[in-house]
Amino acid sequence: MSDRVFLEQVGKQSSLNALGSTKLWEVKHLRKDHTLPPLIYVVESEVGRKFLSGREMSGRPKFNLIRYIARSFVELFFEQLKQKKASQYLILRGAYPFDLQCAMGNAAPYDRILLPTSFIKLQRVLNRGGTDWEIRAHELIGEYQGDTWLVPDTAIASGSTLAFFLRNGFARHLPRQVYVFTACGSLEGVERIYQECVKNEVELIPVFSQVIFEVSKTGNLPDLPLTDLSVMSKGSITTRAFYEQAFERYQGKRMCCVGDIGESIEDPIAYSINTLREMQILGMDPRKENWDRWTIDVREEEMKERIHDVSPSLLDYFKSVLGG
Repeated sequence: MSDRVFLEQVGKQSSLNALGSTKLWEVKHLRKDHTLPPLIYVVESEVGRKFLSGREMSGRPKFNLIRYIARSFVELFFEQLKQKKASQYLILRGAYPFDLQCAMGNAAPYDRILLPTSFIKLQRVLNRGGTDWEIRAHELIGEYQGDTWLVPDTAIASGSTLAFFLRNGFARHLPRQVYVFTACGSLEGVERIYQECVKNEVELIPVFSQVIFEVSKTGNLPDLPLTDLSVMSKGSITTRAFYEQAFERYQGKRMCCVGDIGESIEDPIAYSINTLREMQILGMDPRKENWDRWTIDVREEEMKERIHDVSPSLLDYFKSVLGG
């Protein structure tokens, strides 16, 4: 752990919420790397820690956590944002739990008016080499407007989706600044997004929750590059306390902290089975998992049948806790 960099070493606490339960960190000139934004924010909160250590959560509980994270972000940034001519852009479907509309409505002027919000539908596919993602289709429901763009995205891995959106959006309307809020985001993704902003002389303000992740080049599950976001990755940056918490939670393994978020919300059963697959691939000990915390009880007979249908060896791996 001696060569790992912690948030306390590169960042400085700049503010707290009213109750002191949510902290805002400023990270300036990280690694003195000019390909990165000069200022990166990290929001540290109990809900952020719960989200990133809650790989077993799915469905409504996970959806609600994302909403609470959005609220914690707005709580710290509202004073910056309320005087700006702001517009929100939600890239569907992944961003819809992270909609800032409700959180922004607690104070003037958004207690009387809605935050202008547009929706973007993208089709993403793997490139021929299977090494990165390409955008094949793009549709905007709304309009490009405002001096300040707010782009909340639940998870940012490669950053290709947001970079594509900004590239196309900037060609139609150029804001002065873009806030990118993410509940689980990578430094590599923000670097890609930043390049689009630099080309157009637009200020980028990235805001992470709890961890500045290093994205894996190869996913734990087959055929998923630039996907996994693990606290255990050597380049991931968080507080020492949360690193230790995540190390214990994930048994020191490079487990992705969130998995496929869209799947976790819309298809909790498939998500839970894929979480088991990832645990098996990483060699995690089933006896050390707290199965009572799982939203989907994988110990039920119906679930065991589904797991067996996917892979008999997967059920066999967990037989010590699931039974035959």
